[in-house]
Amino acid sequence: MRVAIQGTYGSFSEAAARRRWPGLVTLPCREARDVVAAVREGGAEAGCLPIENSLIGSVTTTYDLLEEAFGDGTLRLTHEILYPVHHTLMASPGAALEGIKRVLSHPVALGQCRIWLERNLPDVELVSAWDTAGSAEIIAKEGNPSLAAIAARHAADSHGLAVLADLIEDDPTNQTRFLTFTRADAAELPAGTAGAVRYKTSVIVLIDHKPGMLALTLQAFGVRGVNLMALQSRPERSAPWTYRFYVDVDGAAGDPRVAEALEEVGALAARVVVLGSYEAWVEGSRLSAPPPTPAHHTSKPDVPLVDRRRQPDGSRVTVGDVVFGADQPVLIAGPCSVENEKMLLETAEAVAGAGADMLRGGAYKPRTSPYDFQGLGVKGLRYMADARERTGLPVVTEVLSWEEVAVVAHFADMLQIGARNMQNFTLLRAAARSGKPILLKRGAGALIDEWLMAAEYILAEGNPNVVLCERGIRTFERATRHTLDLNAVVMVRQRTHLPVIVDPSHAAGVRSLVTPLSLGSLAAGACGLIVEVHPDPSRAMSDGAQSLDLEMFAELASRVKPGRELPTGVVMA
Repeated sequence: MRVAIQGTYGSFSEAAARRRWPGLVTLPCREARDVVAAVREGGAEAGCLPIENSLIGSVTTTYDLLEEAFGDGTLRLTHEILYPVHHTLMASPGAALEGIKRVLSHPVALGQCRIWLERNLPDVELVSAWDTAGSAEIIAKEGNPSLAAIAARHAADSHGLAVLADLIEDDPTNQTRFLTFTRADAAELPAGTAGAVRYKTSVIVLIDHKPGMLALTLQAFGVRGVNLMALQSRPERSAPWTYRFYVDVDGAAGDPRVAEALEEVGALAARVVVLGSYEAWVEGSRLSAPPPTPAHHTSKPDVPLVDRRRQPDGSRVTVGDVVFGADQPVLIAGPCSVENEKMLLETAEAVAGAGADMLRGGAYKPRTSPYDFQGLGVKGLRYMADARERTGLPVVTEVLSWEEVAVVAHFADMLQIGARNMQNFTLLRAAARSGKPILLKRGAGALIDEWLMAAEYILAEGNPNVVLCERGIRTFERATRHTLDLNAVVMVRQRTHLPVIVDPSHAAGVRSLVTPLSLGSLAAGACGLIVEVHPDPSRAMSDGAQSLDLEMFAELASRVKPGRELPTGVVMA
């Protein structure tokens, strides 16, 4: 097996590669680019390059080459190698330490032996060379007894030199990390010697120059319990004062949590290049579990934050240009699930034209059966954002878990906490901290007090922008999906200053009931509606029976929107 290395025979790169594959044939290359070219062009089956040193940090020339070398998918990383760096002073046979006048080596190696050199050769001239083993090669060719080189001990054997002093490095713990790579279409490389016990994945991420984007990108790994092993920034040459980031994570790209994180990073970042998943050299800890919910100690206020006594005239929540709690009812419409881009855009344009104020649609779907359609995830969020650009409608979509809050908040104007998650307190806190307005649906079996306390969790985190949504409760009646509790609409308006809207679609489960229940909800004091609409409900992937078609929605909107003000006369506490 032929392996291209940076440096000549006897270099640390050669020694590192031999630590993985003892029987390799070395192809020396002067520059890192030459190593990459040798593998690309078939001159070597694999390449080996230094990427990081435990004392001096990153090898920036290698980092700067990675995107160019791996960006087109031709190459992939295969292994990580850690090699201890021990330096030896060597010279021509017969040379003596006291006769040395000049010492050649790579500038990094000279710096790593500074203390020994100052103590033992204080007056020598230090000369920088392109490679440690290359310095040994020069000394061997010149045969001058006043010249010495600092290199790995095996370089002395490779070039027939005498050892004047061994282990002269300032720090004996010094190590260099190497990465090996091959062509993406090549067969798997030999496993080599023992040492690899887990996988790492290396990624290049180019993010938009906006506040919080780096934090959002890294959070994609952290919230899923994926251990971040390294983070390195390098200038982006095409745009001054912008940067690309190199990220190493614990685990293979195919691991579910790593794959989910990479998908989310791909949605947030301007560009993502997966350099490869490869065998890590040193044993490490297993993937950590998601972090436990932190303990929160919030002082209990004398009057609950949701209590109407705090704002007797009621509060207003603004989403873009839409205001909940004002004189005009807010009409939110869209499909239960984002099924594909074409369907969503058709629906969005139709409801916008009919008078909808906001677009709803599920990218992540909580389904009773694990085998039912679960939504398109990040792809669905992108479609929602595209629909907003096309129609101007702000979008609201459900977030199912605290891990997804960052990416959903990146795309949505308002986050929905569904009925099943009304008392998912970790999610409530995470959603509140996103800073986005929250649409909080009542649980199917939740008491009004429990519903209001769920809202209290959000307000207690400093987010006052909460809209409550009554969507029906579970009773003994089976003629409808749930029972719309208009008592709760009136009661909640008396007890809290938060705006309240109604979801007649989920309450009824039958599309013929949606319009009458909508009008009744507004009469009871709801400040808005959220209804499900589909171009062809008979073919909907979820909740088709309760979805209005486009004509039915247009009729509903014509009865709700044109100059209609909210009913008056509701007695407030």
